[in-house]
Amino acid sequence: MSDARILVDLAAYARNLDTLRARVAPAELMAVVKADGYGHGLLPIARAAVANGVTWLGSLDIATGLELRRAGISQDVAIFAWLLGPWEDYREAIEARIDLGISTTEQLDQIADAGAAIPARLHLKIDTGLHRNGATEEEWPELVRRAVELDRGGVAEFHAVWTHIAEASDEEDSAAIARFDRAVAVAESLGASIRLRHLAASAAGLARSDARFDLVRIGAFSYGISPGGGIAPGELDIVPVMTLAAPVLEVSDGLAELGIGYADGISSAAAGVLDVTIGGRRYPIVSVGFDRIVVDLEGAQVETGEDGILFGPGTHGEATLQEWGDALGTIGEEVVTRLSGRIPREHS
Repeated sequence: MSDARILVDLAAYARNLDTLRARVAPAELMAVVKADGYGHGLLPIARAAVANGVTWLGSLDIATGLELRRAGISQDVAIFAWLLGPWEDYREAIEARIDLGISTTEQLDQIADAGAAIPARLHLKIDTGLHRNGATEEEWPELVRRAVELDRGGVAEFHAVWTHIAEASDEEDSAAIARFDRAVAVAESLGASIRLRHLAASAAGLARSDARFDLVRIGAFSYGISPGGGIAPGELDIVPVMTLAAPVLEVSDGLAELGIGYADGISSAAAGVLDVTIGGRRYPIVSVGFDRIVVDLEGAQVETGEDGILFGPGTHGEATLQEWGDALGTIGEEVVTRLSGRIPREHS
């Protein structure tokens, strides 16, 4: 176990959900909890979302969806899994009422052969240009016909059409939305009764009403993680949920060692470009070791046992996750999802 601690503000998470849900209405909000709730802790985050009235959870994979069901997330809450491997146990997933994101007829054949006691609920994916799974426009009619066949045979329910988009530019996103609309029209012309359409994730969901359709998948923004590029969380009216703290373990020769390091997921590139806040004052990181970072006290005095704050909401002068992402040339969600599971998560 690490000496460091991850502090997760569930009240801030709930406020973010309220803000985002209001922004995407009348579309519903799916709270994406993949990657251990973006490093915040899967089960506390999922339970907080459900307690806040969220009725859709995005698990990414079937294993995470099953973990949520076994932990007591009821079947009144829809769970959506879309990263499907070639050897999935579809029967268990279907009977746990996990919605499945489908890209190929091979996946449909596996579902048909699974022998589940209830129909599978399917979300068929059209590739609108991102090339992150999904059927091409040429493959789409065959995928739809097979899904309609399974629907009529009682093996599956053709529930939704969905896609990912790049969120790279308005022009590219408009083209993707147009492709999506065409795919929905093709599916309906082939006899599909589509109950739900979803395309947008966090950025497009907030920026474009024409991207929202019936459901918006919100991941990073719900944790107060901005997309980077100079856009701060406050500009989106969201609050960072995570604070990363580590104790001062030793003070010597004007340097302090704190109990966290690259074994905990801290990039060695943080040395020389980022600070740690101790007692309201920032001190530069001079090196990152296996389970220690060293900061230069610059003549100041600190005590062993004091907490150093690597990043937090920024309300007490500490660095923010946005600063860490920008300084390391990455995005905030990469920083938090790299944090080791050996760091205890404390939820309040």
